[in-house]
Amino acid sequence: MRSARILLPGLALSAFFASGALATEDVKPSGAEQAEQAIAAGGEAAASPPADAQASGQEAASTDAQPSSEQTAAESNQQPAEAEQVASPAEEAVTEQAETSDTAPEHAAAEADQPSSPAEPETATAQDATDEQPAASESTAEAKPEEPVEPAATAEGPSENSEPTATAETPEAASPAETDAAKEAAAVPADAQPQAEGEPASEAPVVVEYKFQPELLKQIAEAKGLSNQDREALTAFYEARGDDLLWVEDGKFTSRAEAAMAEIRQADDWGLEASAFDLPSAPVSADPADVASTELKLSLAVLKYANHARGGRVDPRRLSNYLDRQPPLLPSSEVLAGIAAADAADAYLRGLHPRHPQFEKLRQAYLALKNGTMPDEAEEEGAAKGKSAAKKERTSKEARLRKLLVNMEQWRWMPENLGEFYIWANIPEFTLRVMRDGESVFTERIIVGKADTQTPIFSDEMETIVFHPTWGVPDSIKVKEILPGLVRGTRVLERNDLRIQYRGKDIDPSRVDWTRVDIRNYHVYQPPGARNVLGVVKFLFPNKHAVYMHDTPAKHLFQSSRRMFSHGCMRVRNPLQFASVLLAESDGWTAGKVQAAVKSGQRNNHVNLSKKIPVHITYFTAWVDDDGKLKTWSDVYGHEQRIQMGLEGKAHLIAKQNEDLGKVQAEVVGRLAETRKTWSPSSSWSSNSQPDWARRVFGQW
Repeated sequence: MRSARILLPGLALSAFFASGALATEDVKPSGAEQAEQAIAAGGEAAASPPADAQASGQEAASTDAQPSSEQTAAESNQQPAEAEQVASPAEEAVTEQAETSDTAPEHAAAEADQPSSPAEPETATAQDATDEQPAASESTAEAKPEEPVEPAATAEGPSENSEPTATAETPEAASPAETDAAKEAAAVPADAQPQAEGEPASEAPVVVEYKFQPELLKQIAEAKGLSNQDREALTAFYEARGDDLLWVEDGKFTSRAEAAMAEIRQADDWGLEASAFDLPSAPVSADPADVASTELKLSLAVLKYANHARGGRVDPRRLSNYLDRQPPLLPSSEVLAGIAAADAADAYLRGLHPRHPQFEKLRQAYLALKNGTMPDEAEEEGAAKGKSAAKKERTSKEARLRKLLVNMEQWRWMPENLGEFYIWANIPEFTLRVMRDGESVFTERIIVGKADTQTPIFSDEMETIVFHPTWGVPDSIKVKEILPGLVRGTRVLERNDLRIQYRGKDIDPSRVDWTRVDIRNYHVYQPPGARNVLGVVKFLFPNKHAVYMHDTPAKHLFQSSRRMFSHGCMRVRNPLQFASVLLAESDGWTAGKVQAAVKSGQRNNHVNLSKKIPVHITYFTAWVDDDGKLKTWSDVYGHEQRIQMGLEGKAHLIAKQNEDLGKVQAEVVGRLAETRKTWSPSSSWSSNSQPDWARRVFGQW
């Protein structure tokens, strides 16, 4: 009995801690209940205890709804191996709590592990301990729900009808081990949590390490003299390909690379310079830097070839304000994608050159002359007779080669699609044509701008035809031609049927002090009539140069071989037939309807074309006709020399004419006034007495 009494306090404390653990299990039923089920399973597998012990265990189970801690310890001592096999993390946490508690519970647990006296069974001792510790029993009863909890509760959590225990609301109820375990579980990333049974295992991302790409991208980033467009295109192109290089494979050039380099070496046959392209040699080693350098070098050569083939060697607008062309360059990204997708790299490169038939005819003439075969050449048109310089130019092989190259280069600047039906005015030829499907359906002489007031070279679209137009005098003529006469007090406006307006109202020019005003703020115009410098019709294709085509009363000027008399606009010898061709194509007009529009006399009769017609103003000085004969014309504006200098890299040496009139000073422009002594306001208006400027403007020669 003495030993039993000694054990009673320890057993009571064990029951107290067991009840606390049970209360905590209500908060976290999953781990604790699994531990109890595992211990129970181990106890059943062991030898059955005495009958009176079983009865006492059942009575304790009915009172506490859980086995006592002493019974659990006894059963665990009987089957230690099996208990270890089914021990759960929650049981390990409870054990750790018991081991880390203060000294008194440890001593009690040590006494509880000693074997009981045979005269006093375990169940009785446990029952006495329960009777002698009413406070512990009451505390346990208060912490438990009113209805007994079934030991078979699963790990899924407490029953829906169960209420949270008082211990669950007390912070001290959770042991330090359980708190640490909960923190560790919360700290585990979601993707590291165990996967549910049946779900496919997630695959870790595959990291591909490229051998050549990093070095290639580095060299692209560090390359000097590279345009932003080329750098961005190359970077995007090789980022997408990885180590799948375009030109090098297994340390050797691909067949695509061999074909591309062979075509680039023949650049001279296309009017380019093969020496301008730096082609690589095969890589000498498998070193990534060597391979990347070879790959990049050939890609740069291809991009440069594409640029030159499309007319990018020189910007024509840098050569002259009158050369208003923009070469049809391809984006670098398109070139790289195109040659990578092409079946044959050499064919792709050849396709970058102009596909206009005249370009190929000029190229064949260039190759024949280059190889020593003189092409069949017609007499140069527009050349001054008897001048040795012009004759020398015609017979000089080098000069003829330059002429052909310059004209081939101009074809690179032309729009790729001229149109099925278009208007073509070639300035050195002084000729206008209307083309349909590559064949001329109308040809006529034209008058073009003088050397100091050139007709610009550009393309646009014809939009409107105006019958009986009003001529609005451009600023250049107002400043350089009209103002000097007004300052001197001449009757230049009246004699040429010119009117002047200010803010929409006609004014008397004699009441204005022209030395103190800017004539550009005044509208000077010529109403329709027989003396109107635009004749009966004009053709508008709106452009920044303010030039157009029109009729003229001075028909005799068309007899000259070098017809350079205008301020930039183009005068057509037979404008009504020209209008009939255009209106028939656009709106189905007949020639009779055009004549009726003229006879009606309606002023400023605007007829908008239903279909806009392309207009191409060109400066070709060499042409191969249908018979294979090479025709050439004089370089009337000097553009051949400018283009040649541009191709030689000397564009910066060309002096461009400034078209800005600047601030008008009467005392300065007064020097441009009429100086011929034979002319005066009272003089008769004849070809012999007119000042030069009046004859140029109004066509009286």
